[in-house]
Amino acid sequence: MICNISRVSQPLPAPAMTRPPSSAEIAADYVRTLIFKGVLRPGDKVPVDEIAERIGISRQPVREALIELGDDGLVRIDSRRGTFVGAFGPQTDRDHYELMGLLQSFAVRRVAELGDADVASRLRDLERRANAAEHPGDRRELVIEVLRTINRAASNTRLRMVMRSMSRFTPGDYYFREVPGAVEHNRKWLRAIVGAIESGDADRGADAAIEMSRRSGEQLIAHLQAAGVFTTAPHDNS
Repeated sequence: MICNISRVSQPLPAPAMTRPPSSAEIAADYVRTLIFKGVLRPGDKVPVDEIAERIGISRQPVREALIELGDDGLVRIDSRRGTFVGAFGPQTDRDHYELMGLLQSFAVRRVAELGDADVASRLRDLERRANAAEHPGDRRELVIEVLRTINRAASNTRLRMVMRSMSRFTPGDYYFREVPGAVEHNRKWLRAIVGAIESGDADRGADAAIEMSRRSGEQLIAHLQAAGVFTTAPHDNS
């Protein structure tokens, strides 16, 4: 006998991760965390053996992780001397968030131009739930889900692939979890973005997305400076 499954009143949000992370992904996120916490600073040699032991994995996944981080510009690999933390400072973050803003504005513009009423309604519902959420963790997840929904609705596989690649720059949801006021800052700008999508104003939505990302980058820079992560100059590895 087949039982009917009752339908939920709201669409289920996408899972944060659709598969367990690989050892290399865990290692990559851990090294990013060490860099963003200031444990590893520009010019420092990345201790592969120590990281592998700390996570409880072999050296090979750590090496694979470092290749990925090298592609992201966070580390530089010297075949003879090892792997070192790359130039990591305010301008690195600023450039990253400027680029993310351009990508996000492309997605917002596309969604606004599509004029899908169901998507606009879903975004408004998520935005209202984020405003009403009492628990900070729930509010954070709903804000992130607004951005995910916009990116999925843009229906551009290439864009989603590039944005996923770009989002690896920070460890996990570091910005939302660690930067004071990050969630509230994004809620304000998402209200403007959702409103622009509802009204079909692609230019206003795209401009808001760029400004939201730019200011997010400045927030992160201020946080990392206050935490003493950024140094005035990288170590000399010569």
